[in-house]
Amino acid sequence: MHEKHHLFSKEFNIRWQDMDAYQHVNHTIYFVYMQECRIAWLQYHNVNMDGVGRAPIVSEISCKYLRPITFPQEITIDLYFTHRAGRRIYFYQEIKDKNNPSVIFATGAITVVWIDTTSGRSISPPKEYDYILETPELVNT
Repeated sequence: MHEKHHLFSKEFNIRWQDMDAYQHVNHTIYFVYMQECRIAWLQYHNVNMDGVGRAPIVSEISCKYLRPITFPQEITIDLYFTHRAGRRIYFYQEIKDKNNPSVIFATGAITVVWIDTTSGRSISPPKEYDYILETPELVNT
């Protein structure tokens, strides 16, 4: 198991439209929450996300559902960097109860690769991306 380094947190209020027929948040929405946290982290650090020439893509993602989320729950999504292997960058995320952080609703594992948008081939991440992964002073807690 790799050590995880906290990068960012984002709070959400569960919306009624996130619920499914079973009266809890639909399983697909968990992926949306995790994505929104990752994008907010990139925006916080002003990483260029215009998709021209290069872009980060999710090459693998999984979610372990631990307990249901229901409306009107308030949640916090935490983003952690775990490690790199070549051009692959590995993240871990937790979806928690905002008011009781010991309650974890789900965990996620995400692998990101930067690509050249013309060729579709993987490339090294831009320097500013490396910098926010590797510089503790820029970690938002």
